[in-house]
Amino acid sequence: MKNSLIKEKLKNLDIHYKHPSYALECKLLKEIRQGYLASAAHTLKEINALEKPSLARDSIRSTKNSLIGSCTLFTRAVIEAGVNSEDAFDLSDVFIKHIESLDKKEDLVNFEYEMLETCTKLIQNTVIFNYPFPISKVAKHIYENATSKITVSTLAELTHLSPDYLSKLFYKEVGMSITDYIQKHKVEVAKNFLEFSQMKVTDIATLLEFCNPGYFSNVFKNHTGMSPALYRKSTTIDT
Repeated sequence: MKNSLIKEKLKNLDIHYKHPSYALECKLLKEIRQGYLASAAHTLKEINALEKPSLARDSIRSTKNSLIGSCTLFTRAVIEAGVNSEDAFDLSDVFIKHIESLDKKEDLVNFEYEMLETCTKLIQNTVIFNYPFPISKVAKHIYENATSKITVSTLAELTHLSPDYLSKLFYKEVGMSITDYIQKHKVEVAKNFLEFSQMKVTDIATLLEFCNPGYFSNVFKNHTGMSPALYRKSTTIDT
């Protein structure tokens, strides 16, 4: 029952973020860098639901200025994620030229989400999932199923390989075991909840399918060098 309630909370993203404007912007950029398209799109909607400042006398010009600002932030996130800076800046130039060509507010609003999707998928394809098949398929499955229980056996079935062979192949390509990769990704997801939500550590552990909060804390500490509680304290944004 508790697990289903937590998953429903995640599905609805009914989380009380602290310091909404700045924290949401930080959350958005972090989600872009991590390649979390669905989460980033939801966060952008949260930001756009807030009252926007007027950046020009004309409303269309104001919206264009706002999108150029978003483009700059998105480009910075792409570069920080590891994408070649020249490729990122070339993409930014294309974005800005297209922004200037639009004259309807609806088109401008929709294009901001297109920029977000393009940037996030660029990170996914060049940084996160840049492995040969079937390792890319395994990495993508792990990446998109952080709230599910994932085992080497289920991944082996997914790729039609034996668990031993898949494990050896994965380690050769990625440089870490499948178990470590799964844990590393779940810890990255946990960091977002610790930093940008008020969810309890026990609820985060349940959400991410750890067998118990103690094991989650041990795994988190092994990957970050600190406990979940200490990480949350260290990333608190001062008012």
